Amino acid sequence: MFTRDQFERACQVFAKKHSQWKWASARNPGYGYLMRTTTHMRKSFVQTDELAELVEDLEEGVEVITSADLASSLTVNVVENIVYCASFSVPAFYFAVHNSSGAPLPLNEIIQTSFFKISLPKDATSNDFALTVPSGSFPLLSQGDHPTLGAPWWYFHPCETDKAVGEFMKEEDQALCEDERLIRWMEIWLMIVGNVLNV
Repeated sequence: MFTRDQFERACQVFAKKHSQWKWASARNPGYGYLMRTTTHMRKSFVQTDELAELVEDLEEGVEVITSADLASSLTVNVVENIVYCASFSVPAFYFAVHNSSGAPLPLNEIIQTSFFKISLPKDATSNDFALTVPSGSFPLLSQGDHPTLGAPWWYFHPCETDKAVGEFMKEEDQALCEDERLIRWMEIWLMIVGNVLNV
């Protein structure tokens, strides 16, 4: 578990070691977060409005679909944030996924991108705001307001984070200095998140 000060310190030393992550300060002290943007591909041709429009144009002979148009329609941009969850005193992973024109993707399309590593269990249920697996007491994935930005983002429920990371941290070298332990905690946590997402 982290205090806000420990979270901020952990993020700053983590960002120094992992340069793709950047620390974003907030107007209110203690509400900064780590951020990065990645690009992923749709796993299959999901019939989206954008793809449908490209196909329609091709059928009508309005324009030729270029490989750049096709690549653009198959890529998605993911903005990833690591924020402090005051309720559980741990980091929480928030993300937003947009198509190439900047429109947010619905959950059923997000799941069909290379950002997700796994296929969902057959008995998983989802709606517009959450994804739940049968064995979970909380949704695995929910949509809620970003704690700093105040806009709707997707996030992984952090209730079991401390317990899961704690199991791995028991095996870590007790001789690590405070900064090394903070970095290792963040790396282990992202490894756990990385079982589901390409982070």
